[in-house]
Formats: sequence, structure tokens, C-alpha cells
Amino acid sequence: MSTDSTSRAEVLTAVLDAVLEATDTAFAVTDPSGRVRWANRAMTELLDLTVEQATGRSLPALLAGAPDEPHDGVVISLATADGGHRWLEVRCSALAGEQLLYQASDVSRWRERTLDPEQRGEFHAELGRLADEDPLTGLLNRRALTRELERMLALGGTGALLLLDLDNFKDINDLRGHPAGDRVMCTLADALRERLGTGNGNGAGHTLGRLGGDEFAVVLADTDERSAVEVADGLRNAVATIPLIGAGGTTRVTVSAGVAEFRAGDSWQAVLANADLALHASKAAGRNRVTVYEQGHYTDTAMRVTVLDRVRDALANGGFALHAMPMVKLGSNRVVGHELLLRLEDGREPYLGPGEFLPAAERSDLVFDIDRWVIGTAIDTLVAHPYPGLRFNVNVSGRTLEDEDFGDFVLDRLTAAGVAPGRLGFEITETAAVTNLNAARTLAQRLRASGCRISLDDFGAGFGSFVHLKQLPITGVKIDGEFIRGIDYGSRDTVLVQGIVDIARGLGISVVAEWVERASQVDALARLGVRVAQGFHLGKPAPLSELLARPHAAWVRRPRVMPRPIEEPATENTP
Repeated sequence: MSTDSTSRAEVLTAVLDAVLEATDTAFAVTDPSGRVRWANRAMTELLDLTVEQATGRSLPALLAGAPDEPHDGVVISLATADGGHRWLEVRCSALAGEQLLYQASDVSRWRERTLDPEQRGEFHAELGRLADEDPLTGLLNRRALTRELERMLALGGTGALLLLDLDNFKDINDLRGHPAGDRVMCTLADALRERLGTGNGNGAGHTLGRLGGDEFAVVLADTDERSAVEVADGLRNAVATIPLIGAGGTTRVTVSAGVAEFRAGDSWQAVLANADLALHASKAAGRNRVTVYEQGHYTDTAMRVTVLDRVRDALANGGFALHAMPMVKLGSNRVVGHELLLRLEDGREPYLGPGEFLPAAERSDLVFDIDRWVIGTAIDTLVAHPYPGLRFNVNVSGRTLEDEDFGDFVLDRLTAAGVAPGRLGFEITETAAVTNLNAARTLAQRLRASGCRISLDDFGAGFGSFVHLKQLPITGVKIDGEFIRGIDYGSRDTVLVQGIVDIARGLGISVVAEWVERASQVDALARLGVRVAQGFHLGKPAPLSELLARPHAAWVRRPRVMPRPIEEPATENTP
């Protein structure tokens, strides 16, 4: 290249740099995970960080609601230092070298044009509540809390993250009902506020929030490990003194806690993962205790990060596959449908089963993409194979119940594809439905009204279960496999299964038994009135591609019975 050409390129680069620094539009370049590599003046002012502080931080976390992949543009709300809010339109586009370009423009005037000046203050206050507050407890929500943690890390702050999880909360919901469970959450939030002196979530250098379900988090600024444990023990003891008065008398609740220190250079994801590992160690050790994350857990943490990377790559590059497990009508041996089970087949070692990658995905937003991939693939398959005897059931994650757009996604895809809704069924575990009952009810109503089937999976696990049949507009239940394991031995399970069958029949909903591993179980279930079952004895999961390669008649014919019983039952988390 000539000297003149080089000089011209340098001048153009300098001009471009000057323009990017002078513009009021915020720009940033990140790596594929959203970590900032470069930001202009407007972006650092928007984030209220220096270039050095912003570099390496998660932009989607700092700009909560911003897309984490190329997107034409979303409008988000950003709190300002004076207590107000700004509307930002954030666009994300792909650059060479696996980089992302973010562009954020202030569109506040355009968004507020239709508001009277007197309404704006109330509008902004309500906007802040919707964006940052947990609607049940009034504490900061997950998005706001992780933003505060990431911001503290960007500013070079040190401290500790404390996670608190109520022990056996599901029992409260089952035995006393969900309104009682909600009251417990509010009472617990008030107790944590009072103990920490945080008011609506911030105070004394600490930030309190609710991550979802029965899990709370506290960001402890400038706090060492010993002090963090003292705070955690104080909170645990305060919760243990709260009396719960109900029809069954007065009881008390306990919490388990996990503590993880953080320092400049850590990511909020790693800090949360460390605290989560410590919390799970508290649960495993017997509950009602505090556990500090140890360096010896690093291997587990690294494994989790690696798992999420593999899940992300599988979504992007076709590393997922579906296996089909037949549901068989007892007596006729006719296959009435197939449950689709997710498998990670990315060709990498070690092999990861669903029980190893799904829990990690469910603790991140990747689970939303996974569920949509499964449903999209199922619908595409039904379009390609219009034979009416081919019917699928798909599992819906408990986290997906939080996705308000999920129902629209399903119905839009079905309508566009021209697939009869009755060919697609959805399974929600009873535990997930109970944890988010209102969302489960709303989704079930929409899907059932459209003609889809919707079942409560692992039914009977909590055995406040019959109440849920009245509260959820479902079309069927799948009896938890634990009740089927000894059904042919004349155990108490026989009475319980008979009760489920009788009540389901009275309500006009279907019953499917899982974990059928022996011929004697088939006979016992048939005597109890169970008409449909699944399990290794009736047919193992097989790649969906193999099923589709068979003649149509084979799709509804029960596979050959296995020559010997299987000792371990098949679940959706086993290969």
C-alpha cells in the first residue's frame, strides 16, 4: 500500500473515531457473550462508567432488557441518577470476527409524546416499579439485582453475595394453599428488610432482592467472608422465629443459605453460580444452615460454564436432537402418541444427559430458547408428516411459564403451519405449575382453548395434588413414577393410583402411567382402570429420525417388548 493510501486510511480512521466520540448515540462493541470490548463516550455516560470500568462487563446485564444477540431493536427503560427513567431503543448487529455492535438511542421524547406533563411523574414511578420490582414482595427483581451486582463489579467493588432459599416451601403450598405461600413470601421479605435495614431493597450498603420462587439474594458491599456469614446466620435465625399460623396450628420455617465473596474482575454470572453451589451444599447437608463457597468447588463451576457454552453452541449449530418415547394404550398395544425428549448430541466429550445440562440451562435464560426450539422442531415435523396418527407431547420448563410471549409463540407457529392443535400436547410438571400457579393457569387456558392437549406431569409428587386439578384447566395427568414402581406388589400405591384414576375419570381428564418396567405392572394398572402408559417395558426412547423413517403403520404399533425387566426406571432425564 502506498504512503498516500496509508495516510488517507489513517485520516479516515481518525475522523470516524472523532464522529463516534462526538455523537449522542451510544455505541459499543462486545464479544459474542455481550462483554464490552469498546464503547464510545455516549455509551459510557449512559452506563455512568469509565471506559476502563465498562470494558469486560456484560452489556445486557448493565442495560437490562437489551438483546444478547443480533436484533432489529428493542425499547427498554433505564433509570437515571435523579430517580427518573429514559426510554432507549437498543439495536444489536453482528460484526466480523464474532463481535456484536450495540447502538442505543434515546427515544424518550417520542415515547412520551402522548402523555400529559402531569402524568409523566406517575408514569415514570410506575415504570420503575414494573421494570425493577418484584410484584409480590416489592423487593428488587432478578434483573435489577443482577444489574446492581454487575455495576458494583464494574466499579471495582468487593463484597459477598448471599443466597437464601426457603426449606420445603412446596409443602406450605400443598398443605395450606398458594395464598398462604404468598403470605409467607411477603412475611419473609419483611423480616429480611427489617433485619438488613434495607427498606425497599437498598440500605446499609446492602441490596436485597427476590430472584424468583422462594429464592432471595443479598449483595453485601465491602463485606468479608466472616462478616457475610454473620449476616447470613442472623437472617437465618430471624426467619426461624417467624410463626406461621394456619388451620393446622402454628409452625415455623427455615432457610438455607449460600455465601460467595466477589472482587473486581469477577463476572456476575460466576458470582451467582458460586453462591448457588454453596446454597445447594447447604440443602444437601440437611438444610437450615449457611455454607461458604470454597475454591474446591471451582471444578463444578467450570463444568457449569462449559455446559452452558455447549448448550449455546448446540442451539446455534444443530447439536440438539429429539428422541421419541411411545405412550401405549394398554390392552390394544396401540401407540397413541410420543413424548419428545431432548438430547445433546454435539459429538463432544464428556456426554451430557438431560439431568446434567437442563438444570444449568434452567438457571439461565437459555431454557427459553431450548423450549422454543423443541416446540418449533415438533411443529415442523408434524407439518412434514401430516399423518394424523402422529401426535407429540413436549415438556415445558417451569422457567418458560414466566415467558409472557410463549403462548403467542406456540399459537402463531401452529396457525402458520396449519397443524391441527390436537396433534400437539404440552406437559408441565406439577412442581413447576405449583410454583407459578397463575402463569400455569393462564398458559393452560390459552392452549386448551386453542385445541391443544395439556397435562400435569409427575402428578401426585406433592399430594396436595387433587387441589390442583380444580385450579388448572388441564386435559390429562401423568402419574408420578414413584407410585408405579411397586404397583404390582399390592402396596399403598395401589390405593393412591386408584384414587387418581377415579377422580380424573370424574373430571373427564385422561390418565397416563409412567415408569412401566414389567409386564406385571401393566396387568396391575389395567385392573385399576389405567388405559395408557409408558416406560421401558412398553418402548424405550429412540431417535425421532428413526421413528419417522418407518412406515406410517409402525408409528402406532408398540415396539417389541424388552426380553428382561429394567432395574432403573426411565424418566425424561435418562437416555
